[in-house]
Amino acid sequence: MNLGEKILKLRKEKGLSQEALAEQLGTTRQAVSKWENNQGCPETEKLLQLSNVFEVSVDFLLKDEKVRAESDEKGYYVSREFARGYISNGKKENLCVGLCFMFWAFGGIPYVMFSGSRTWQLLGTAVCVISGIIAMIAGMFMEQYKYKVLKKEPLIFDYDVLKDLSEEYRSVEKKCRLIAVPGLTLFITGLLVIVFTGNGIIPWSDYHSLVFLGFGVGLFGFVYSAGTMEIYELLVKNEQYSSRLMFKLRKKARDRIDRI
Repeated sequence: MNLGEKILKLRKEKGLSQEALAEQLGTTRQAVSKWENNQGCPETEKLLQLSNVFEVSVDFLLKDEKVRAESDEKGYYVSREFARGYISNGKKENLCVGLCFMFWAFGGIPYVMFSGSRTWQLLGTAVCVISGIIAMIAGMFMEQYKYKVLKKEPLIFDYDVLKDLSEEYRSVEKKCRLIAVPGLTLFITGLLVIVFTGNGIIPWSDYHSLVFLGFGVGLFGFVYSAGTMEIYELLVKNEQYSSRLMFKLRKKARDRIDRI
């Protein structure tokens, strides 16, 4: 991609109009339009400003990159910086979602610890539930609209970008499996103990607070690791992701809506 194409792509990723970008740079909309159409080149000062606005390096803006795709392939081009932003944002979302489920699971601990006081049971459980709601709301605010396009269109990457992401994915996959397997084991074990206890097979005891603790920690580990894996798989294994039936049906529905 050349400089003009990159400015256009990055501007859209940021959700900026030509007027809004021009205002931030202290220039005119006509100047931005010329840059995007390769009818002119930004001055050094403007390049530095563009670098700050788009959160990319000047070298990235100036260096032509060969796209890993056939010329007639259709898809959404993903720059290295955009992919990094999506990964970082996704991990924060997963952290909040994981904490949400963990706090809700911890709601059973006060029920066991304060079995002699109904007031403390309700108060402790309420604190856990509210903490989970706060974590979920925080996760909702973490989600950024600009990254939703990655789940709507087939993706195109520069060869070097996809290679680096693939190598990183293999490393992250090993770490996530080390977290997911014990987490899932704790979650299932805790769930079974709680079910058996509820059915009267296992009597309630003070040790059940540890069951709820393990249940929550296991749930957090599984949710966070599974979510992180999904983030990388959307990028690295996008060809498989975009070939799924539900993906194709959603895309056709959106295309029809756009034509209305």
